[in-house]
Amino acid sequence: MSEIVRAYAKYKGQQYNASYSSGTQKWSVDIPSGAESSYSQSNHTYPIELHAFDAAGNETIMYATDDTYGDQLNIRVLEKTKPTATIISPTQGSVLGSATQDIKMELSDAGGSGLNMASVVFKVNNVQVSTGLTWSDGTGGKKTCTYHATNLSDGSNSVSLQVTDNDGNVSDVAQVTFVISTQAPTLNVTSPTENLLTNSKNVTVSGTAAAGSEAVTLTEVTINGEPASIGEGGAFSEEIVLEEGENTITVIAKDSLGKTTTVTRHVTVDTKAPIISDVEAEATTVNANSTIHLTFKVVDPADE
Repeated sequence: MSEIVRAYAKYKGQQYNASYSSGTQKWSVDIPSGAESSYSQSNHTYPIELHAFDAAGNETIMYATDDTYGDQLNIRVLEKTKPTATIISPTQGSVLGSATQDIKMELSDAGGSGLNMASVVFKVNNVQVSTGLTWSDGTGGKKTCTYHATNLSDGSNSVSLQVTDNDGNVSDVAQVTFVISTQAPTLNVTSPTENLLTNSKNVTVSGTAAAGSEAVTLTEVTINGEPASIGEGGAFSEEIVLEEGENTITVIAKDSLGKTTTVTRHVTVDTKAPIISDVEAEATTVNANSTIHLTFKVVDPADE
């Protein structure tokens, strides 16, 4: 019988020589597993072949399909790089003017095992969402999704995202907090009153305005397109010049999201004094303690 003179293991195309221990009467070999995950391989493992040679030159090869020892020769390699979960929009701290928002998300895996899409945990205001998520392939092996969120409440809202890869590595939680502000500015025009009739072409337009919520600011008040000075408490007061006849005054308050509130006032200017004509006395000479009777006509030029 020839003695065994050489043995080695073959792993991922590389040969690793084994050494013999007379004490244990066994061959041993150390094989670097490598950094790459085996998940994409058949059975999610890398196979090892064992080769042994005797002094006569006979070779025996044991494959990973061996009925007895095959389970010892199929090596599962786990990568240790965490996948990445990212919420692209909305951005942290943003203030948005609609209760309906598109939440754009992205997942990526740099370790090689791939993303376990069944593990995705997406939450809106701490409530997990499992429907309405359709993930598509992006560039570089990334996964992208846009979730159409509706009925978001005014005030602070949050979304979070997390994923696990096929080797069990869990991403950090991506979380974004943002504010919804759907309320338009408040606008109270105290002067002039609606349908005011005046004989002055100079009219003071005054009132107060405020942002609809604390999340936004009042940016401007305009009167017929011209900016008004805004004082403490949102107060404004501007004198404007009107035309003879019917006038429309449009006051608009706008906030930092572009939301507007409009108030209109209708004012009629009549500066034409009445005209008296056709004056006729019944008698121009009368007795004391009698009655003087006059008739005359009065017309308003504004009505003509």
